[in-house]
Amino acid sequence: MGSASPICTQALHVLRVTLDKLGLVGATRVDPQLQAAALAQSVGEEITQMIAEQKKLEVRFVALVAEQPQLRNLPNKNKLHENQKEVHAVAEQLRLGTQALVRNLKEEYVDGVEKHDLETQATIERERITTAAVKQLKAEIKEEKSKHEEEMRRASQALAELNQQQKAVALGGSSKARYRQAQVGAANECARRLENSRLSELQDQIAALQEQLEIDQQVHEASSGHSVKVQGWLREEALEWGSKVDADLAAKEKDTQTVKQERQRDLMALKDMKEKHEKETALKAERDVLAKDAVDKEAANLILKEKQAHAALKIQAAWRGYTARHAGKGKGKGKVAKKPSKKKK
Repeated sequence: MGSASPICTQALHVLRVTLDKLGLVGATRVDPQLQAAALAQSVGEEITQMIAEQKKLEVRFVALVAEQPQLRNLPNKNKLHENQKEVHAVAEQLRLGTQALVRNLKEEYVDGVEKHDLETQATIERERITTAAVKQLKAEIKEEKSKHEEEMRRASQALAELNQQQKAVALGGSSKARYRQAQVGAANECARRLENSRLSELQDQIAALQEQLEIDQQVHEASSGHSVKVQGWLREEALEWGSKVDADLAAKEKDTQTVKQERQRDLMALKDMKEKHEKETALKAERDVLAKDAVDKEAANLILKEKQAHAALKIQAAWRGYTARHAGKGKGKGKVAKKPSKKKK
């Protein structure tokens, strides 16, 4: 009994030290599903909101572009100009929103990679500590087992010596020898039982630590798999949005160039129409002046003809009167000339 106490005490000390070193293992148990849900929620909320805003802007842009053919047919171009300004504004908002979305996707991807690396390093460090502690515990158990075997060997040797002494003491000391032998056998049996009990407890502790280590490895594999999936999804989203942004920007640039060309063509046509209108207005004014001059000239000619006709009538009347008077004077000399009757006016 006295020889087993130091061994038991040392084994208990080794077990306590090992358990103190492995105290952090219990804190590493994390539900992988909860961790995956929290990570997906934190990554997806802001990106989902930005994608929804981008879709609204795209719908508005498509509606504005669809309105342009109808607006071009209208005589008033103010609405078309307002539509083009709003198209440019929405395209600029789309470009800025897409840049912000790509930037957030890149930041989330970098943060996720850094967080995953930190978690991986922490898990690897915990696994390293746990593995080192298990190895140390196994080594100490092996050492204690070898010490126990050495103690048992010594006890066996002592028992053999006692047996030899018992054989040497033939008669008088037989009862004393049997008592001594029984005492030594009981001590050895007690020591064996205590050592077996401690070894069983230590083996149970090793099994628990190995099970905990397997759980940590499963959690690490689950979190790593989810992180890889999230990173892949983020990369695919970033590539898809990047290609979509490039295509949209190219389409918007093409539409902008088309609108600019149509606007330039409309301005040239408007300028030509203005010049034609000014020429036609000038020609019409000139024709109006010529027509007015012709009408005035014709009216003057009519007035002149009327005056000439009236003057001719007066001259003819005067000539007839003159000839009539002179003809009457020649035929009736000596007669009193009658007074000419007054002409009715």
